[in-house]
Amino acid sequence: MAATPTPDQLRDAAQALTPWMIDTLSAFVAAPSPSGAEQPAADFLEGLMQDMGLDCERIVLDSRQIEGLALFSCPCDPDGGRHNLLARHLPPAGTKGRSVLFNGHLDVVPTGPESLWTAGPYVPRVEDGWLYGRGAGDMKGGIVCALAALQLLRTLGFAPAGTVGFNAVLDEENTGNGTLATLHALQTARAKAKLTDFDAVIIPEPFGETLMSAQVGVSWLFVTLTGRPAHVAYMGQGLNPIEAAMAIMADLKELEAEWNLPENRHPAFSDVAHPVNFNLGRIEGGEWNSSVPCTCTLGLRIGYYPGMDPADVEAQVGARIRAKARALNPALVVEIDARGHRSPGCVYDLEAPAMRTLATAHAKITGQPPARLACTATTDGRHFRLATDLPVTNYGPTARNIHGIDEAVSLESMQRVTAAMAQFIVDWCGVVAA
Repeated sequence: MAATPTPDQLRDAAQALTPWMIDTLSAFVAAPSPSGAEQPAADFLEGLMQDMGLDCERIVLDSRQIEGLALFSCPCDPDGGRHNLLARHLPPAGTKGRSVLFNGHLDVVPTGPESLWTAGPYVPRVEDGWLYGRGAGDMKGGIVCALAALQLLRTLGFAPAGTVGFNAVLDEENTGNGTLATLHALQTARAKAKLTDFDAVIIPEPFGETLMSAQVGVSWLFVTLTGRPAHVAYMGQGLNPIEAAMAIMADLKELEAEWNLPENRHPAFSDVAHPVNFNLGRIEGGEWNSSVPCTCTLGLRIGYYPGMDPADVEAQVGARIRAKARALNPALVVEIDARGHRSPGCVYDLEAPAMRTLATAHAKITGQPPARLACTATTDGRHFRLATDLPVTNYGPTARNIHGIDEAVSLESMQRVTAAMAQFIVDWCGVVAA
């Protein structure tokens, strides 16, 4: 046996492993895991990792233990005894290569109306080289790639010479508190593993085989406007909070446009056409078609640049909302609840040795260096970048329609990413005969 597998061997082995990846990801997708109710997917993955012979432990999400940490976000769901899964390949006795932690989230966003899906959102199917289903792309496909990289090396008769960890977490889609819970457990010796067990972190989010160079910050705000109800025959006596909400959102879009001006952009986003997005994701209000409504609640997602403090952003946006409400009608009552993401942005160091090794691994497999992405979304990578000294970035397969209808992940991309992750393990951790 050769001392290390070649890129050609890794590519061929990834292709041969595709049926395993399809079967594994299909079962994973078929286990529903909306944020706050991830247990079916956690049970499936725990069984899979145990069958792979990994040292697996549960990290319970306990908000009381992490609520004082700087990167904590106000929860959207009860903890409810839910848990992350932290599994490790431990190197053979007498070997000590460098290590890596693959960190991915179990939770998925709501599906929308099932009638809009070609098949049900949790009915996985393969068509024209894509595997469909909620979570197939974001991000169960990436988790499967990471596990498949280990499986691939084993099929070739190799084992990593260092620790390879797999951390599957809760609540990434609404707070990021799942990863924060594992990070806290690793830092405080509440887990069998320790933070010092790992030398690098890879987040296999589905951003098209790019290396993430930066990501924006994200805050969620719930804005409730209370007006004055009235019979529609006497509309002049009422105060309509839904109409006020529309005007307030239009005013926030003006602030969004201001932050997106080239002279106001963070340098990492200088070449991104529209880096900051304010999204009205939910609206609830009104009681009766023929009544001026009492209340209206907006669910907002506010994006902002690295280096901007979430508390300052929320204060600025809140002041803007209150000022517009006063201008519309001083009698409008405004309540703002910061719940969910309070997630600062960050810039990744892609020149760190581990990240350069990852870029080289991708090039060995694909024949070209990976593109770099300044991302207009948030990921759990911020926890490692802002709270540890570990090198970290996002690198995962190509997906489409994430958070949308007929979400899917490319199987060819999964093959390439799996082979590249295996190449990274070879180059970074080293391998020995299994």
